[in-house]
Amino acid sequence: RRQRALLPWPAAAMASVTFDLQWKEGMVDLLDQLELLDPLSSTEAQQRVASLDASEQFQHIATLYIRYLQVFRKLEESYDQMVHPQKRVDIRKSLDGVMGRLLEVREVLVEKNKGVNYINLDEVLVDLKLSPEVLEIPVPKYFVQSQAKALAEREKLLDALLEQNSHLRENDEEEAFESMSLDQALQIIQVNERGRQGMQRAKFMRVIREREAREKRRLQAGGGEREPDQAAANMQRMWRGYITRKKTAVMRAEELIFIGMAPPMPHPKGADPVQMELEVKRRRKQIQAQHEEEYRQSLVALDKQVYDNEGPDMKEEMVDQLRDWYIKYREREGKFPDFPPEEVEKPSAEDAEAAAAAAAGGGKGAKKEDKGKKDAKGKKDAKGKGGADEGEPPPPPPPHFLNTMKDSFQEWSDKWQHRDESNNFAQKHDVELVKQMVRPDVELRVRAEVNEMIAKELANLQEAFERDLKGKKGKGGKKGKKGKKGKKGKGGKKGKKGPKDPTASRSIEYLYQKLVGEGILKKVNKVSISDYVGSYAFLGQAMDKLAEAEPTRLPDPSFAQVRSAVTEYCILPIGSEEVKRHAPLNTYVKGSKRVDRNGTPVLLCGTHGSGKRMLAHAIASETGANLFDLTPSNTEGKYPGKKGPYDMVHTVLKVAKALPPSVVLIGESESVWTSGKKKGGGEPPNRILKHLMALLAPKKGPALLEPSDRVLILCTSSQPYACEKAKDYAAYRDFFAKILYLPLPDYSARSKLWMHLLEKAGIDRPNPDEVQTLARVSDTYSSGSIANVVRRTLTAQRLERLDRRPFSIHELVGQLSKEEPVYHNFDSDMRQWYHKTLGMEPPQGEGKPKTEKKGGGKGKKKK
Repeated sequence: RRQRALLPWPAAAMASVTFDLQWKEGMVDLLDQLELLDPLSSTEAQQRVASLDASEQFQHIATLYIRYLQVFRKLEESYDQMVHPQKRVDIRKSLDGVMGRLLEVREVLVEKNKGVNYINLDEVLVDLKLSPEVLEIPVPKYFVQSQAKALAEREKLLDALLEQNSHLRENDEEEAFESMSLDQALQIIQVNERGRQGMQRAKFMRVIREREAREKRRLQAGGGEREPDQAAANMQRMWRGYITRKKTAVMRAEELIFIGMAPPMPHPKGADPVQMELEVKRRRKQIQAQHEEEYRQSLVALDKQVYDNEGPDMKEEMVDQLRDWYIKYREREGKFPDFPPEEVEKPSAEDAEAAAAAAAGGGKGAKKEDKGKKDAKGKKDAKGKGGADEGEPPPPPPPHFLNTMKDSFQEWSDKWQHRDESNNFAQKHDVELVKQMVRPDVELRVRAEVNEMIAKELANLQEAFERDLKGKKGKGGKKGKKGKKGKKGKGGKKGKKGPKDPTASRSIEYLYQKLVGEGILKKVNKVSISDYVGSYAFLGQAMDKLAEAEPTRLPDPSFAQVRSAVTEYCILPIGSEEVKRHAPLNTYVKGSKRVDRNGTPVLLCGTHGSGKRMLAHAIASETGANLFDLTPSNTEGKYPGKKGPYDMVHTVLKVAKALPPSVVLIGESESVWTSGKKKGGGEPPNRILKHLMALLAPKKGPALLEPSDRVLILCTSSQPYACEKAKDYAAYRDFFAKILYLPLPDYSARSKLWMHLLEKAGIDRPNPDEVQTLARVSDTYSSGSIANVVRRTLTAQRLERLDRRPFSIHELVGQLSKEEPVYHNFDSDMRQWYHKTLGMEPPQGEGKPKTEKKGGGKGKKKK
């Protein structure tokens, strides 16, 4: 405390003790969840939760979810700003465990919410006296910062490859210019020059007329000696009025700020506390990188030091133990042992957890023992029930993240909770902890040397022993035959073959360059998930209660819920390797079995301009992922021929798996799952579907991707209801792990969006009243339309003229009239299809979603 009091405010606020205390608070809160709330922590907690009714269970799980989210936010900030390298390693374990457990609790909430992925928790927040901002899920910054150098090099390589293939670079709207001839260019210059000269001449003539009129008025008044005094009095009167109006405006602004009706004035650049905090955090990141480098160097140096100082003692102790062992073996068996002895392979922790879960739930191990006894009985029962195979559901996967959190808390309690760091003000690495870390590696190295020495020693003793026995060689050949037999049996075992690789002779670098040249691998736009601006649903649970009587009145998700869902289902799993390896969406229940799901497919559906492609770029940008675009309009004409689609899909998935994390984007996905041939000939959009399914979920053999691979299959659709056939619809719906509906912005979302876009474009402190007017008149317009209006209006040339010509909302209204709104029939068709995926029937009087013909629909929908 004394040190913090002596420091200036920013340094004191950002001192290391701040994040130590935040880490401690997070771990104590984590212990509370593990001991009191989490139903998986103990049998008593599970029974206590099971005894509650449905509403109380939902309340309990929702409270647990919010508490884990608070712990997650504390650990993420502590990990980001902690400069002690060894503390960061331990915080990372806790952070990954909490992140994974958060996703598991989210899945339980979705199950309690009747399968709806958007969960309203406003009443729970009121009970806990928390604001809606608590539900905002932070994206860990280490997703990008841990691979900053690799990302910078990859961006340079991508820019160079795009420059080589500049003819394939897609033209954005702001970069698309119509070509013109020289005569047309000269005509435009002439027209502008004539206009400029005419304006100058008119201005000059206006000045002459005003001068003549002033002189005429003076002559009519007769001049006189009092003219200078009158002019001075007029100037004084005007000045007093100007000063008074200015003081009144300042007093009015201060009063509005005081009563909370206007935002406070911005701080000066040098005294803005937000900017000062960002500067302190930037300096801490530099210190953090420096300490990390020193820590890596100390690992090498202390490894050598421990080997030199402690290695001889370790070696002597191991040699004595091994010599005592083979001497006792020689006295007991009458011969020297084989060295090194055959070791029984111990099962890994994951195998042990899976075996325990299988044993607890009557899994494969238990079934194999009773297979012969119960086989006939099972067949009779199946026949008696009409052939229905209704087995018990499979046991849940082992609680990996719960065990990780318990281990990380125990490690923090043993190592850091009561550790005295009064002498480590700079928060550099602890030498003794580094020695403890490198000591096991040194022991393994010394043991390898000792084993080699003992093997030679035993070989010499065996030769001497055989000379004393004077050649008893009868059993040597038989052993040799057994060895050959073993080799034969060992060689006969073959592993499962993967899918056919048409690019086996090509390197990943070559395939990467080829995908860039074909325009399939895209450059990621620098956007974040926070750019998907929108508000919270403050009456969500009240609307959910109204929807219980009529399910189709299910409220649209708020933009904050969409951000949270995209973060949890798309960003967090592929951002962390540990979380992706054990993510809850890696498997799903099919009958009585638990089946792997590769690629974790997610569908973003919404009308045109709802932000689907922007969210795809945000996912890739927040995780530092590669972005592969398999949209039919983008792949048309590429990889032609019968084998072309398989080669394209295999190449994309192979490169995506080799360079994680990766996002495989499939836009216009409804056309990929629509069966049939393309009208008018040409390559059908569904040409990749067969090969995509064969590589992700083959009927025989292993898939190209595994559930632990950090690859996300992200599909988008503006007309998912175009899959009209029942077979196509079922395959389309069942392919995705999650279907996320992106609604049109409501009034509050439009208000925030207009304010955000105007400030980002360069308008300082837009008038809130005018923004509310814009939010009213932009009803039925999508977020993309609003963004296009701001981009087209506030160009660089317009921003340069703001001082001379202030900005007015009338400029935006004119541009907004050129955008086409989203018509009600498209919005209702999208909502009905989304409700259909949730198992909700449309209300009486309404039929299935109507799909417009391709020729007539394009003229009405927003592009």
